[in-house]
Amino acid sequence: MKPMVMPHYPHMMAEDIAVWSTYLASPLVPIKEVWYDVHVGGAVKLPEGAGEIEQQVALGVSRKRIDVVARVGGGFWVVEVKPFASMLALGQVLSYSRLFVKEYAPVGEVWPVIVIMTLSAALRLNRPE
Repeated sequence: MKPMVMPHYPHMMAEDIAVWSTYLASPLVPIKEVWYDVHVGGAVKLPEGAGEIEQQVALGVSRKRIDVVARVGGGFWVVEVKPFASMLALGQVLSYSRLFVKEYAPVGEVWPVIVIMTLSAALRLNRPE
């Protein structure tokens, strides 16, 4: 899908939509193509004898979800979109990048990226004035 500002993106909360739309309106790095709500990782284990419908539901809702995979340059960004960066977002994007490479074996480099509006206090560096 071509990157463009939209009123809604799959799986994104309203505050994430604002962040991603702001980035797309003026990207620092040109994005060639995007995929939203990319599922990676395994589904929850179901009890033996679970039916086909239960298995399909488990696959659809219990796997990890990457907010955005973007094709940039000769590689890919695995993007976590957040109003502010946090240790949680950092852990998510690192894990999702690893799972993406394992599951899709993309050609080119894969970079974990967090698109944010601001940093959380835990991630701010103390800089001398």
